Amino acid sequence: MTCSRRRALRLLGAAGAAAATGGCLSPGSLDSYALIADELDLSSIGRPYLWPDPTEIDAVTRVDFATETKTAYLSELFETGNVTVRQWPLVGRDRWGTETRPRPTFLERDGTFYEVRIESERSLERERWHFALERRDETPPDDATVARPPFDLSDQDERVLDAALDAVYAGHDGFLGDPEFDGLQTVEFHHGLDADASDLVPSPAFEFVEYEDEFFRTVAERRTVRVPEWTYAVTEISDVRSEFTEHARERIVERDLNAAGLSEAARGVLDDAIADEPRRYEEGAPPSEALDEALDALGIAGDLRPIGDYDDRVDFRNVVVEYRDGVSRFDLIVSP
Repeated sequence: MTCSRRRALRLLGAAGAAAATGGCLSPGSLDSYALIADELDLSSIGRPYLWPDPTEIDAVTRVDFATETKTAYLSELFETGNVTVRQWPLVGRDRWGTETRPRPTFLERDGTFYEVRIESERSLERERWHFALERRDETPPDDATVARPPFDLSDQDERVLDAALDAVYAGHDGFLGDPEFDGLQTVEFHHGLDADASDLVPSPAFEFVEYEDEFFRTVAERRTVRVPEWTYAVTEISDVRSEFTEHARERIVERDLNAAGLSEAARGVLDDAIADEPRRYEEGAPPSEALDEALDALGIAGDLRPIGDYDDRVDFRNVVVEYRDGVSRFDLIVSP
């Protein structure tokens, strides 16, 4: 069972607690709007746009789908031209305010390049078992059943238990101590896992887990969840890389800001964002006319709400444009 991420987070937490005494910026000191940019080299298309091996794309679950499951989906996609899957975002998605938006996504198979797109999508309601671990400060009662490594579990249950241990620290930032959650961080038994063959649900085979000198109470719950379902369609582009690169570039670059007729002030906003240091333009609320104009040119302004409508930080990610003498990718971070 691997634990490098958990160990790293715990070590960061210890180091961060010491570092915090030296002082750091509080969230309240951050500006409300931050426009960040970086140069994008599209002479050779790679991740996150091109996936030579799509099985490396993770499912939107704490326990990933088996490679064999993903391979079967891909075979159907290339043989029939489309496939319907649940919880596997074969087409990348970028954060876009309180929503997400699809990202141009390309696949390579046997030397030929393809574009994959979302043909339809919907959200399904399903009842599924969930397993979780609740961290406890006290030692379990003497008569409690306590599991310790090495765990005598099936490969599937080992993966679920490992994911549950990771989930305890999923919100750890490395500096503010142990995370606090409104509810349990559960591991869902999705359609790729066999709940009927598990010793973790509906009744865990043990009441507690002892791991790295800490105790965790086991919890199994039946929950109603919303499951995303996508139907993907694939289109062949070319088996010539240069032709693929030209096609992909046209799909990735959204607009040419050089032809947008921007005012000098709006260009100043964009220039500050792409400058070598700090590659960031910041403003407090409300946004200035120059920032409004720049965001409109980037295609963000139409989906940006007044800052008072947001309870938490939102991001508008991966706006790719031609500007000045190259291609740049812009992100807007809004911090209420």
